[in-house]
Amino acid sequence: MEGVSFVITIYNKAPYLAAVLPALGGQSGDFEREFIFVDDGSTDGSADLIERQTADWPHAVDVIRQPNQGASKATNTGVDAASLPWIKLVDGDDVLVPGATSWLLAAAAKHGVAHAWGDLGTYDLEGDQHGEGDQEGDRNHLGEPPGEPSSELMTDGLERFIRNCPANSTSILIARDYYHMIGGCDERLVSPDQMLFLRLFAAGPGAHVKAPVGLVPVKAPGRLSSQQSRSRYESVLALYYLMTETPGVTDARKLQAYRRALSRAYRFHRGLGDKWVFSSHLLPYLRSKIRPPRDIAAAVHRSLGAFTATGAPERPDDWLPGA
Repeated sequence: MEGVSFVITIYNKAPYLAAVLPALGGQSGDFEREFIFVDDGSTDGSADLIERQTADWPHAVDVIRQPNQGASKATNTGVDAASLPWIKLVDGDDVLVPGATSWLLAAAAKHGVAHAWGDLGTYDLEGDQHGEGDQEGDRNHLGEPPGEPSSELMTDGLERFIRNCPANSTSILIARDYYHMIGGCDERLVSPDQMLFLRLFAAGPGAHVKAPVGLVPVKAPGRLSSQQSRSRYESVLALYYLMTETPGVTDARKLQAYRRALSRAYRFHRGLGDKWVFSSHLLPYLRSKIRPPRDIAAAVHRSLGAFTATGAPERPDDWLPGA
């Protein structure tokens, strides 16, 4: 029997817990489980609500409270407290579909890998749930799963996640030892999502479940993904850390990361008004298409200025630690 520690990070998620908690408690599958909630400095009573709503759960529940330090730190705190071999990460306003954990476990076992991820759908607090690509009313992912979806081995997931990050931490199942081996979440970043995927695939292949395993809210004020400057900045900073600090990254992937970072910086800066011609990030972007500079890491670091109000690459102080 497999054992799974669910690590759920919470920051002012009280409005969503009525959907999130039943989905956690209703995960299908014959495996041992424990639930570790890390309340990252909530001020809306989220931790108290969780303790009340989970008091009669038949499995171990631990609610850890800490000052607000960001989701990456909260995730590492939860994993450090975990005791079972597998870690299922969940963002505190995301809803797991009933078969999510079983599907991910099965995919990891089938392909002989230490991490697996699935797709995402959406939900709203009025009760509509849709998977990516579904037609209106086609299916409800909170109902009984129709069967185990197909999965695939991703031998070069790094290429996919440098290009774009189509998932978040709720998508992921990771062997606990593997999580520690790759260094876990990078606490210099508020969001754990892209950097964690980059670390996972830099270290080895993973499995992809071809179905939504989690649902993200259509509207979630304050969510990092809704803070465009900050989230885009972190996506490029993650690429910079990949290039400069992550073991096992080939020169080809570093070059891909450089080009992707320069493209993100230029396109974001161009979108801040009529800056197509006068954007300081235009020439570096064009150069990335032709002949990269000798120091591509330095070019990526300079590109971070596209996302800050001052144009400086250093992270603004008021972005830390964050939700």
